[in-house]
Amino acid sequence: MPQHAAVLDNAVGSSRRLLRSRLGRRLLGLFIGCALVPTCTVALLSFKSVTKQLTRQSQERLTALAGAAGKTLVDRLSFFESDLRRQAPKLLACATARASSAHSDCGDVLLYAAEGVGAFPGSGAGLRLLSGEAAALRTLTPAMLPKLGPGQSTLVSLSSEPAALQLYVVHRPETTREVLLIAHLSTNYLWGPADAEGLPGNVALRLQDAQSLVLLGSPSDNSASLTAAWSLPRLPLFLIPSWQVVLSEPRADVIAPITGFARSFPAVLALALLAVVLLSLSQIRRSLVPLVELGKGTRRIAAGDFHTSVQVTSGDELEELGGAFNAMTGKLARQFHTLETAAEIDRAILSSMDTATIAEAVLDRVPEVCPCQGLSLTVLGPEGEAQARTWWERGRVRESRAMIMAQLSASDLVQTLQQPEWMILGEEGIPVPGYLAHLGENGKSSVVACPLHYGGELLGVLALCDAPGERSNETLLDFRRLADRVAVALSNARMMDQVRVLAFFDSLTRLPNRILYRQRLGQAIGHAATSRRRVAVCVLDLDQFARINDTLGHDLGDQLIQEVALRLQGSCRQEGAAVGSGTEALGIQVARLGGDEFAVILPELGEAEEALWAARRLLEAFQQPFRLGAQEVFATASIGIAVYPDDGNDPETLHKNADVALTHAKEEGRNTAELYSASMNGEALGRMRLEHELRKAVEHGEFTVWYQPIVELRSRLVTGAEALVRWEHPDRGLVGPLDFIALCEESGLIVPLGEWILRDACDQLKRWREAGLDGFKLSVNLSARQLRQRGIVRTIQDILDSTGVRPSALAFELTESLLMEQGGTTERRIRELAELGVTLAIDDFGTGYSSLSYLKNFPVSTLKIDRSFIVDVTTSPDAAAITTAIIALARAMELDVIAEGVETKGQAAFLRDRGCQKVQGYLFGRPAPRALFTDFLLARQRRRVSA
Repeated sequence: MPQHAAVLDNAVGSSRRLLRSRLGRRLLGLFIGCALVPTCTVALLSFKSVTKQLTRQSQERLTALAGAAGKTLVDRLSFFESDLRRQAPKLLACATARASSAHSDCGDVLLYAAEGVGAFPGSGAGLRLLSGEAAALRTLTPAMLPKLGPGQSTLVSLSSEPAALQLYVVHRPETTREVLLIAHLSTNYLWGPADAEGLPGNVALRLQDAQSLVLLGSPSDNSASLTAAWSLPRLPLFLIPSWQVVLSEPRADVIAPITGFARSFPAVLALALLAVVLLSLSQIRRSLVPLVELGKGTRRIAAGDFHTSVQVTSGDELEELGGAFNAMTGKLARQFHTLETAAEIDRAILSSMDTATIAEAVLDRVPEVCPCQGLSLTVLGPEGEAQARTWWERGRVRESRAMIMAQLSASDLVQTLQQPEWMILGEEGIPVPGYLAHLGENGKSSVVACPLHYGGELLGVLALCDAPGERSNETLLDFRRLADRVAVALSNARMMDQVRVLAFFDSLTRLPNRILYRQRLGQAIGHAATSRRRVAVCVLDLDQFARINDTLGHDLGDQLIQEVALRLQGSCRQEGAAVGSGTEALGIQVARLGGDEFAVILPELGEAEEALWAARRLLEAFQQPFRLGAQEVFATASIGIAVYPDDGNDPETLHKNADVALTHAKEEGRNTAELYSASMNGEALGRMRLEHELRKAVEHGEFTVWYQPIVELRSRLVTGAEALVRWEHPDRGLVGPLDFIALCEESGLIVPLGEWILRDACDQLKRWREAGLDGFKLSVNLSARQLRQRGIVRTIQDILDSTGVRPSALAFELTESLLMEQGGTTERRIRELAELGVTLAIDDFGTGYSSLSYLKNFPVSTLKIDRSFIVDVTTSPDAAAITTAIIALARAMELDVIAEGVETKGQAAFLRDRGCQKVQGYLFGRPAPRALFTDFLLARQRRRVSA
């Protein structure tokens, strides 16, 4: 009994829990509704149908009985009326008798159905009793009787009370017009107890007139009874009133057969409802319990619990759903574990962009998602190099982890391209490649390899070793996803390496750039401060590199920079070996700061002179020619040296002072090394002040143009003049071009200054022409920086147009190095100038490079021999030979030749004998301002006219 009670309590409690569920209540209501509505509907329809059928059958029966009873009444009335009609003569005879004995004489004519018979003789006479009792007939008067024709009969009722109803048959014989025979009809004759007993059940009969007054029988409740009426017919001679025979039966008796069903239906319905509720609760529990379990399982998943499965034992589709839910939970657990592992790999990767760190993270985490017997990560070199590094581990034994060098053959690379997703190796005759041989040593397991592609580039291969039976498509997909993450990580690491290289290393020479150089110089200074040693900075700059670059082109210039970097590194390694501690211990660093500027850090020095010796050994690296393409080039360098702590205590000051020493080395003639001294800083400051003053001079127009004549040697006629600039310094007076032109060229001030010189010279040439001083060319120097300016040809054209100077009256003197640069912008601008119509002359001819191909490639018309050859032409055979050769070359190529710097008559005579047409120098005229040069021209013109 206690067990049954416990089971009952458990069931009740379970039912209560189910009814607390909205779904349970909804299902219970649905089940009850689905049971009650059809049942009640069918019961109601059945009840109504049966009731209607019983009522219809009862109505038909009552109608038939009413017709039969009515016909019986009519037959009885007709028989009585016909008997009265037959006895009429005899009754008339009795009615006319006067003697009192007449009464007894009519007794034999009494009708058996009549309680009394009487007659109204007419002529106002009263009723005469012919037979029976007179009490019922004495209440009649002639006025109460209807008028009848001869031979007609009728029925008359004389009371409205059913209990006192009197029925009379009235007949007028055909033989008389006034006598009426009246027979009091016995009601038992019409319908007696025996007749009532012949009706079935509780059927009752009544006879009622047209006003529904009951003449025979007892009234009934029509609303609680079924009725059927039959109207009495009117016969030709027997005028029966419009009376109806009505048969009625209680409605309760009619539907009595279904009343029991109506009484028992609620109990049956209650039992059915109880059964429905019990079955519904059982079914709901069977359906809802699995749903509750599934809901709990879903909440556990939301809480991160993927390991507790749901228990559903319903034996139907819900149990299958529970199994599918558990399978899904298992897959989700695996996927979340994969994602967590991938996230850990991502965090490990993002924490360090080093390839080795990424490899360690891969070996640690990937086996947690993809169980395997061995794992390896092969990373290719930059730009898809076949040389690679492989990190591998076998059996999750960290002690077996190692990094080895690997080599991918061409067929290996092709294989990875043909199988971009994964490769199954060691099966079906596919051999394990050599770079993965460490994974397939036992020969019993296969190797799954995923190529690591990102951005269309092969970065490496991620491979694992497993048993074929342990592999599934899901495992392969997880492994592929992890491989994609590793590919992204390796791509980021490679990108960071590239960014690091771009940020800290020079792209041309792979040497440290300025940023890394400053960092390492700071480290060297900090170490020297601790060890109380010295650190030297050697700033090295190639001499005349711009000329080399312009002459040979930028490609060969870049090649020269690379060769210089290699020689400096080699010299530093030799320097470290000479010291005896090696480069690593010495820490000598070579850096490229930009352009042709290099820096060398010399740490751990004892004395400052050691830096000077090391710098001189660096210069020795430039003694051998550089092989650039098909030709050899000699290059020299200048070095400026600053020593910590003597010349500065921080990288900025030390480098700045080394730059100052470098400038001083270039001013001392280049191809030398100079130690910094305090006096050099004063010179550098003076150079900065000079540049500042030059900028203000260009803005304020402090320059003026002087002119030096160019004379035809034989006729001594002035055939031209060279425009030379002078600086009218407000404090220093007149400053020559040697003191500022080079600085203008370096700072870029030569561009606006050169444009101003050309415009001023053309204005002056216009004035001379207007004054009648015409017929000579005006030469203007055009620097390399001016020629490379965009729009220089258009600027010259505008100046010529605005001043009205003919292009043929203007000559531009170009340096020899400009013409050595064939192709590119310079050559295009020179040819545009020639097309403009101006004359092109080569200034300082003979001081440049040995190649003379530009003389036939460029439209040059004049050569100007440099003064360095003319000054020794009478005393040096070499100078005389060079000058003679230049003149002969010009004459052979039909070029004009002008000798610069002619100061003595001997020089003039030598040039005249060699066939030089024109000269320029102090012997024939010094540079002079425009006013004095104008007077000089006027005086020469007057002498020529007077001669």
